Amino acid sequence: MKYLLSITLILLLDSAHAQPHVQTPGLPEVFLIGEYEDYYLSLSQQHPEVFLSVYNNNIDNAFKGWSELLMDIEDFAADAKFDIKGVKLWLNVYFNADGTISNLAFYPKPNSRNIPQDQLVAFFKNFVRQYRFTETYTNGFQHSSGASFPTFFHRTTPETARNN
Repeated sequence: MKYLLSITLILLLDSAHAQPHVQTPGLPEVFLIGEYEDYYLSLSQQHPEVFLSVYNNNIDNAFKGWSELLMDIEDFAADAKFDIKGVKLWLNVYFNADGTISNLAFYPKPNSRNIPQDQLVAFFKNFVRQYRFTETYTNGFQHSSGASFPTFFHRTTPETARNN
């Protein structure tokens, strides 16, 4: 119950600060993979590039970029006091050219910690509305991958880079 209240409060407070982004009419920002199947072709046409293209096909940099996104989700959950630890998902993320997210589809993996679907949808809606990816591209782009929290990734700071 406390998570639902926290998420509801966050949604209300942040709705005024939400960044505008391109949205497909009739398609919610956040939904379960498998829902709204009629819109997948439209989403792919609006976001024709793959995530790897944003990084000039450099898989190491793309992995770092995806890791940063997952750490941003994890940080956002911590700030919202939403316990995402133990959650394992398949994610489809559709980015606009400016780095905002137009849509996020997810599906819990069988070995995921059970969090009610409506709470995950509310959490991701709030995340999508405020998030801007660090990279931009000439076209919309997309990425599909698995995600597990906690991430166990570590952000690279100038200090940690010197020590490695």
